[in-house]
Amino acid sequence: MLRLTEMEFTYHDLQFEQVPITMHSSGGTQYTRWVDIGMPKIPVESTNCVFYLYKSRLDALSGAESGGTGFLVGVSSEKYPHNVVYIYGITNYHVAISDGYSVIRLNKQDGSVDVIDYDILEWEWEKGMGDVAISPILNIDFELHKIIFVPTKMFATDQIIEDYKIGVGDDVFMVGRFMNYDGKTTNKPSVRFGNISLMPVPIKEERNRGKGKSYCLDLHSRPGYSGSPVFVYRTIGSDFDSINKQGAALFDGIYPFLCLLGIHWGQFPETWEDSRGNYIKGLSGMTCVTPAQRIMDLLNIPNLKKKREIADMQWEKKFLKEGFPAEPESLSIQKPISDNPQHKEDFTSLLNAATKKKPQDD
Repeated sequence: MLRLTEMEFTYHDLQFEQVPITMHSSGGTQYTRWVDIGMPKIPVESTNCVFYLYKSRLDALSGAESGGTGFLVGVSSEKYPHNVVYIYGITNYHVAISDGYSVIRLNKQDGSVDVIDYDILEWEWEKGMGDVAISPILNIDFELHKIIFVPTKMFATDQIIEDYKIGVGDDVFMVGRFMNYDGKTTNKPSVRFGNISLMPVPIKEERNRGKGKSYCLDLHSRPGYSGSPVFVYRTIGSDFDSINKQGAALFDGIYPFLCLLGIHWGQFPETWEDSRGNYIKGLSGMTCVTPAQRIMDLLNIPNLKKKREIADMQWEKKFLKEGFPAEPESLSIQKPISDNPQHKEDFTSLLNAATKKKPQDD
């Protein structure tokens, strides 16, 4: 059985070093807590939220050294949030649309790949929402495809940024396509680590002719990583605010977390002068990231919301016609189950997005 929550990428997918912290109960009894610290190990399964993008099916099957990265996001149904999730592919506007790398390659459970022939008209984008493009992904089968998705509840929205005081110095990592060693005929994403250097400021996005607010990260990149998800994480052990002057850990209200910070769209340009007085334009090593809030805004444009509402009505008709099974844990992944909140932990995955679409880099 596959549960919906088992298909989500969460903090628990990371592996941290742990250290013991001595605590005292309210009655004075001493006890030990083990807390996460440092940089996490990223299990290979956790990189399966990423897919690769190519210009054609042939390029995707042969593993052409061009294109970019994308990742999967899950939007829960408003009417059946524990039963149905709609899966979207997220990448950069400049990757899928202006540069034409619109064909998706997903890994399969048997080690091969599945290629989805989308064209540039099947990617949604909006001016003013950053270098972001979105396309609904139909007929995802978690028994066939070796993937997980990033739930929108994990987005570092403006409210989350404020609540958790996410800011300069926070740790980040990015999962994407290292073009020279990307797995060739299968997707083998790599991970890069860094820190937030600058909170969102207006930065010109040359390839989509926009100027939106972006994070600057001290995180190296190169062609192929455009469209990669960037995550911010924090452990109790690395949160200096949780340590008082006496050295005792204050855990009240302090929680480890993992959030989608945003989507990588490029590197900040820089100009150098060579020994002959000539100026050369290059890359500074500072990675630019469109905030997750812009992705959330694009997911909620009227066109996409309307399609989810129509799909919810289709599910409602199906549920009314077929009824709800009495024992949801015994069902296969493809069948809808009870919307009863008391069975939250027993809901099986139902990931075939029921929307229909109109036809519409690294």
